[in-house]
Amino acid sequence: MSETPRQKGRPKDPLKTQAILQAARKLFLEQGLEVTTAEIARVAGVAKATLYANFSDKEHLIEAVLRQESDLTISDHDFAQRHHLPLIEVLTAFGYRFVRFINQRELTGWDRLIASAAVRHPDLPGRFYAAGPGRAQQMLEAIIAEAIEAGTLRASDPQEAADELAGLWLGMTSGDKTWRKTSAVRRRNQTAG
Repeated sequence: MSETPRQKGRPKDPLKTQAILQAARKLFLEQGLEVTTAEIARVAGVAKATLYANFSDKEHLIEAVLRQESDLTISDHDFAQRHHLPLIEVLTAFGYRFVRFINQRELTGWDRLIASAAVRHPDLPGRFYAAGPGRAQQMLEAIIAEAIEAGTLRASDPQEAADELAGLWLGMTSGDKTWRKTSAVRRRNQTAG
């Protein structure tokens, strides 16, 4: 019979872990990935040793921040709760959070950050996708696949259905601006004509 190995050192304080993640997110968006772990620890109000006790290196910290951003769309807890709700509620909540996440002002900051950091960290865009949009897309595919299997949804390919649904949601995020411009142009043409 094997025992679960005990973790060395003190237990991790979730409040300190959250403070580190918030400080890292803020500083990454403001200064880029070149910000030092010492600066992140200072802003978080923790010792550098505490930062490294929670995250083995800066790469793991970056990944954890990206994962936290992904959780804004759907967290592991939300994903686990999907079995207890009707499909329409699950997809509506997912879509609402997806659109709200896409419309965040900071998202363009992440896009710029990932693009500029790709020169020094060529694997970062793929890791960002895997931890963020790719993870959410896989969860959406799983939700749809389960609904197809249960007979609640008719579709032949869960991946294709998830891609199309996400595409509709993405269209809603940019369509609003496009439609407003179209409406403004229409009104201008009506008053001019």
